[in-house]
Amino acid sequence: MNRERQRGVALLAAVLVVALATVLIAALLDRSEATFARTRNTLRAEQGWELMRGVEGWAADALRQDFHSEPGIDSAQDMWAQQLPPIDLPGVRIFAKLRQISGCLNLNDLHHNDADDAVAIVRMERLLIALKLNPAIAAQIADWIDADTSQRQQGAEDSAYATRRPPYRASNQPFAHVSELRLLAAVTPEVYATLAPHVCALPAGSVLNLNFASEVVWMSLAEQITPNMAQRLARDGRARYESLDRIQQELQQLGIPPLPLSGFGTQTDWFVLEARIVADGIPFVYSSLLHRSGQQVNVIARSRGSL
Repeated sequence: MNRERQRGVALLAAVLVVALATVLIAALLDRSEATFARTRNTLRAEQGWELMRGVEGWAADALRQDFHSEPGIDSAQDMWAQQLPPIDLPGVRIFAKLRQISGCLNLNDLHHNDADDAVAIVRMERLLIALKLNPAIAAQIADWIDADTSQRQQGAEDSAYATRRPPYRASNQPFAHVSELRLLAAVTPEVYATLAPHVCALPAGSVLNLNFASEVVWMSLAEQITPNMAQRLARDGRARYESLDRIQQELQQLGIPPLPLSGFGTQTDWFVLEARIVADGIPFVYSSLLHRSGQQVNVIARSRGSL
């Protein structure tokens, strides 16, 4: 009986040892797989950055050719605005597209050079009204940018944000990205989703290309511009005005007196290049902010993900 009991204990110990060894081997294999996956993804991501530089070269060439063939005119019909056909490389597929970001009201125009731009503020208020949003957001945008702590009527300064959790202060500098709007006192997620497609965060004084202006952006130019007029002016997103004079003629045909169009144009200077690079079945998304000045195209910023 003692020998049988000893054999049972030995068998149990052997089973425990085998089970423990199996668990350890499985853990080592799992860790090895995870390490391999991380290494592969890191390598592919680095390769993606190099491929993105090549896509930037394509984009710069397309923008230079466009400027050479039709200087001063950019619209949704231009070749650069079309989807780049997929590029297949060994183990990799690349999708890329350029989009303009000049057909919007620039948040940083509301206050620059240490002074408010009253015309830009009024335009922003008209845009907010056209979108059925609170026009006080315009004052909050200006307060967010200016360097002082004096709160405008219906604006918001540090005191409005000190009670937030976590608390924060007004930026007191230009918007770096449209997403900063979500920090304003009157901007809810729903408000942001409605407003963001029609505004941008560019250096103050950047030209707004009216060929890409949405209907509500057209309505922000003057109180006399009705939704029906704006629809006609926007051409369902396919406007192709050759000059500001042609736009003034169109406005005149609609019964609208000449408008001050300083800061507007028919050419785009700022673009975002978006590339989706699929390697080993894994998608990597990259974005680059491009600035075109004549034949010169410069990369201003790069990002993993969307800009």
